[in-house]
Amino acid sequence: MTRYYSATAQDTTLTSAATNSSTSIVVAATTGYPTSYPFILALDYNTSAEELVAVTSASGLTLTVTRAYNGTTAQAHAVGAVVRHVITAQDLTDAQTHYGTTLTAGAHGVTGALATFLGTSTSANLAALVSDETGSGSLVFGTAPTITIGINAQTGTTYTPVLADAAKLVTLNNSGAITLTVPAGVFSAGQIINIQQTGAGQVTVQGDGTSTVTGTGTKLRAQYSAATIVCTGTNTFTLIGDIA
Repeated sequence: MTRYYSATAQDTTLTSAATNSSTSIVVAATTGYPTSYPFILALDYNTSAEELVAVTSASGLTLTVTRAYNGTTAQAHAVGAVVRHVITAQDLTDAQTHYGTTLTAGAHGVTGALATFLGTSTSANLAALVSDETGSGSLVFGTAPTITIGINAQTGTTYTPVLADAAKLVTLNNSGAITLTVPAGVFSAGQIINIQQTGAGQVTVQGDGTSTVTGTGTKLRAQYSAATIVCTGTNTFTLIGDIA
């Protein structure tokens, strides 16, 4: 429970007697008292009859109270009993508990995804916390992540790349000449296809009649030569690499 305090509250007195079951008290003044609730008062301050009460609301000089706060005993208080705004053992106990609490769900006012991450600092919990990430998968710190581009091994004398080849390496291995035809309507600007001639048969790259391929050459230069086909626009491509 949040409690409120004032550094300027002045002692006052009861102007009406309170029984041990009264749920309200009437005081002579409320000078400097907190204006938010609850706050704590001691009735019959510093006597054997002292009782702590939590003030939950006020109407003028009449205060609504919860009796017997922090383990004290509800008892009768006479007119003129001293009333003081105080901090209590509960305040200090709550502070010490707060200091010693680890950062888990609900501690130090932390809730939700942040509390989950602080309690268990996994990549998944961090992803749940961050709202503008641009990728997915586990985070890697201190070492570079392993990048796998995928390989599509082809052994025929003709091949037409498919969308799944984007960003992959297509190897072309045949003893005879190989024709790779880049299709229209499959790839988008910025996508690439990596190719390598791994056999003796020379690889020729061409369009399909609707798609066009430009570059300083149309063939891979020799066995193990590699090149990249870059989609530069709708059905337009350029071939860059070890070409002839």
